[in-house]
Amino acid sequence: MSARRNSVIGLAVVAAAAAAAYAAEKAVMRRVRSGDDPDAADEFAIPAGTRHTLPSHDGGTINTIEIGEGPTIVLSHGVTLSVRTWVKQLEFLPKRGFRTIAFDHRGHGDSDVGASGHAIENLAEDVRSVVEGLDLRDAVLVGHSMGGIAVQAFMVMFPEIAAERVAGIVLLSTIARTPMSGHERLGQFIAAAADRGPDPGGLMARKDIGYLLARVGFGREAQPAHIELTRRMILDCPVETRREATRALMELDLVDRLGLITVPTLIISGTADLVTPPAESRRIHAHIPHARFESVEGGGHMLMFERTALVDDLITDFAREVQGRSASVDA
Repeated sequence: MSARRNSVIGLAVVAAAAAAAYAAEKAVMRRVRSGDDPDAADEFAIPAGTRHTLPSHDGGTINTIEIGEGPTIVLSHGVTLSVRTWVKQLEFLPKRGFRTIAFDHRGHGDSDVGASGHAIENLAEDVRSVVEGLDLRDAVLVGHSMGGIAVQAFMVMFPEIAAERVAGIVLLSTIARTPMSGHERLGQFIAAAADRGPDPGGLMARKDIGYLLARVGFGREAQPAHIELTRRMILDCPVETRREATRALMELDLVDRLGLITVPTLIISGTADLVTPPAESRRIHAHIPHARFESVEGGGHMLMFERTALVDDLITDFAREVQGRSASVDA
């Protein structure tokens, strides 16, 4: 058989395989996107509120949105996401009588990275910038994923400020350590691979494949509109932030310092969370004195979308309990 004939046959096989893969991908997407989606027409616009641009400790900026009046709840989002993570809560919590504040972490959304870049310590510093910059008192801090790491880091790095200004914390789908914490060589290898590899948003830019990747963050009950919003937030996150903010989390290990957290703590975890497995939430629960643990059966990583009503109720009930307790202690 001639080399030319071999080449033609080879190209035909590749083309057939590509066509089969494309057809399979489309079939998977039809199945994944099937079913009811009450939010299909929702644009997930942030409700009107007061915007603040706060300086960070190292020359960056922290964008915040404030809606409503009453006791304060602060919402801290996950890596590669933005304040849009909390679009449901920014609608609901103010109606329940809370002053609700969400902020973009450095390099995310409308916030700028400071001179010292991304680090666990800078997550804590940026929470401090919000808490002190807006002169918050008796606040409940709610952190999802990286945002939960930021809340934990703030509490252990600035215990005096926390004792004066924070009534309680909610840790939603988060961790206190990464699997490579304490394994320096593994961390260096992964960091180097991230630096040399392709832009991780490249796959997210492909609507179907990106959708399937974002779907990993959800449990059994997921609406296509929420998955697509998550894909868009990741895609909108700058390439450098996607790489460097994720790389910074490889150095995470706060476990031995969690005993410094003495304020009331609510930990919420989905049993089907593949991103921050529930075992890691239970680890946090075991190390924070008197913490309370709520397990959400079948819930994934993005519980604020998957189980909105449940998460809203857990946050508001917890806030009313601890903020009322704090007010009676102060009196």
